[in-house]
Parts: sequence; C-alpha cells; structure tokens
Amino acid sequence: MPNTVERKKIALCGIILGLYIKKKKQARVHRRVWCKDWLRKRGELGSHATIYRELHDKPEDGFIQYMRMDVNSFHTLLGKVEPYITKQDTHLRQSICAEARLEATLRFLASGCSYTALQYSTRISKQSLSLIIPETCKAIYTALRDDYLKTPTTPEEWMTVAHGFQRRWNFPNCLGAIDGKHVSIRAPRDSGSYFYNYKGNHSIVLLAICDANCEFIYADIGTNGRVSDGGVWDKCSVSSLIQNNTVGLPEDAILGSSSLPFPYVFVADDAFPLQRHIMKPFSHRSQDTRERIFSYRLSRARRTVENAFGILANRFRVFHSPIDLPPSKIEYIVLACTSLHNFLIRDHVRHYTPEGSLDVEDLSVGQIIPGTWRQTPELPGTQRVIYNDMADGKSVREQFMDYFNGEGAVSWQHLYIGEEG
Repeated sequence: MPNTVERKKIALCGIILGLYIKKKKQARVHRRVWCKDWLRKRGELGSHATIYRELHDKPEDGFIQYMRMDVNSFHTLLGKVEPYITKQDTHLRQSICAEARLEATLRFLASGCSYTALQYSTRISKQSLSLIIPETCKAIYTALRDDYLKTPTTPEEWMTVAHGFQRRWNFPNCLGAIDGKHVSIRAPRDSGSYFYNYKGNHSIVLLAICDANCEFIYADIGTNGRVSDGGVWDKCSVSSLIQNNTVGLPEDAILGSSSLPFPYVFVADDAFPLQRHIMKPFSHRSQDTRERIFSYRLSRARRTVENAFGILANRFRVFHSPIDLPPSKIEYIVLACTSLHNFLIRDHVRHYTPEGSLDVEDLSVGQIIPGTWRQTPELPGTQRVIYNDMADGKSVREQFMDYFNGEGAVSWQHLYIGEEG
C-alpha cells in the first residue's frame, strides 16, 4: 500500500486534473447556429440587405464608382460568368447566388479591401469570401479570355494589330507594345527573398503586350519579382514562339519606296533586349537628332502599354497594396483584371476610360498631356535593366531610324524633341 506521502501526491494530482477538466469545459464554445445573426440576415432580407442593391436601383448615386462598371455592363458580365459560379441549394441551407458572388468579387478588385472589411458590406463571411473571390476571378478569366484576351496566332490577326499602330501612332510594322508590371504581394511563408524585388518589396511580375487601343493581347503572370522584365520575357511563351518562328508573324514588308524589307517588331523600353523583332530606344546619353526622333516615335507607340497598366491599376485598386494571398490565387486575380480591362475598354469605354483618362498629344505645341491615371501614384514600379544591343536588332533599328527621318517622317516630330522642323 502507498505510504502517506504517496497518497498525498495522488490526491494532489487528482485535484489538479479535476481543475484542468473543469477549466476546459468552461472554455469550450458550443456552436448553436451556422453563422452569426448579422450574416444570416443576408438570406432573410435578400439581396436588398447590401449597399449594392441600393446603388443598383439608383445607379446615379455611385454604382460605377462602387463596381467600376455601369449596371448594363455588370449584367452582361453576370450572364457570361453565371454558369461557372452558380451553386446548388441544399436541404441544410441556401447557396450564395451568382449575383452576390460577382458583386463581392468586383468590389474586392475595385477597392483592394480585406476579406474582413468586405464581409460587412456583402454580409458574406470572410471564410466564404476566401473561397468565392478566387473562384469567381478564375471564372471571369475563363469566360472572357477567348473573346477579350486572345493572342493573335495568324499573320492576318497580327496584321490587324499592325494596322492599328500605323493608323493611330504612325509606327508601321508594329505588332504590340511590351512592358512588365510588378504586382505587390505578401511574401509566402518560408519564401525568403525569392519574391523580393529591387523596389524593396515582394512581387510577382505581369508581363503584357498591348495593341494600339491599350488592350492587352497577351499576359504572362507568376514569375517571381527578383527576375527583371527582360528575364521574364526570355521565359514567356510568346518569346519562345518568336524564337522558333511559330507564332505566325507576317513576312517582312517593304515600307514606301525603301529597297530593304522591314521586319514586324514589338516596341519596348530599356529593360528588354534589342533583337530583330524587339525595338527599344537609343541610350539617353548623347543622342543626336536622328536618334532622338526614332526614340520619340518609338515611345509614342509604346505609351499604349503604359496607359493600359495605369488605367488597370487606377480602376482596380487591388493593385495598390500587397495582396495577402498565395501566388497561385493572385495569378487568377490579375488575369481577371486584365480580362475585365479589355471587356470594359472595348464594349463600355465611355464609363471605363472617359475623356482625359489616357495620355494625349497636343500636336500644335508638341506637348504630351498626361492622362488622369497618372495623378495617382502606381504601386509598385517596374524594374529597368539595360541590356547590351544585339547586332541584328541594331541594324533593324537603323532601318527604322532612317525611315522616320525620311519618307516616314511626321510633321510634328521635331516639336517633341525640342527642335524646329
């Protein structure tokens, strides 16, 4: 039998165990409802329980500012994505309708607010929003990509893009403007400096090609922010297709009375390599008049992608703060925004890019009037790394320089380089 000391130890252990069990029972929370009362009222009151319904019924009060599109655009978009996001009701509870899912997603893209803040205006819990928003972004991209984010694949389709640049920006044989944008993110756990960029934050890179109307015709997203724009270009699918001559580019064409054919090219900035199909400006150091004219004409065409990124970030404020989601989900958020950008700028331009939104030129005085999107700082910036010129690219650039200083000159180009014509 245990002695007195041992009996006291056993008794003390019993008391301690009893107190621990009592404390655990007191701390235990008994769930009595599916969700909190104020969230359940979304189902009781219907869609009128959200600010969205009030603005929908009186759109002049701010529906466009709230959703970044007018009511007609919203319902057109809803018709396209509804088959992808509609859920079945169960005998336990009613599903969240497609309209509410799209409303919450567009509000997240437009404001960039957290799921915690968004749940109060939508009456959808943050746990549900964390599933709904990435899923709906993927659905938006899936529903729109074939019609609104299609990359040309035939010479005829590329020629349509080139005609746009010739008509609007006086740059012949141009197939698009290339640039990269860093999308700021919260670094994933244990990622170290993998996503750390030169701006001092963490990001993934959106590499895009735009046409003459500031629409995206190609988007590549997901490369870690440590990689420069030129490095992203080397890895992307379009670059590989161009190198292998399988992207369907048109054959070289004679311009005017020139004797040599000109290749079709993309325009870019100093972050990209100079190649036969990629033109970038001359170095800013000690440019002569002919080089300055070429650089002006190139920057005039390349401004389309700058404006596209500017409008994208200005309309969808999710780009203005680090996105606290896994990179795989962020990719669909970015692709959804680029698809929506094309959808709105093509079919609903009056509300999406009203007069004054984009950069314009005053040809009478040789001055660029900045678009309103430039009034808001864009976060984050774009890396600029200068690459060494390649011989073939240099000869093509010389061809275009001769053309722009000769037969292809426009009357106002000397005004923009600070010299009289």
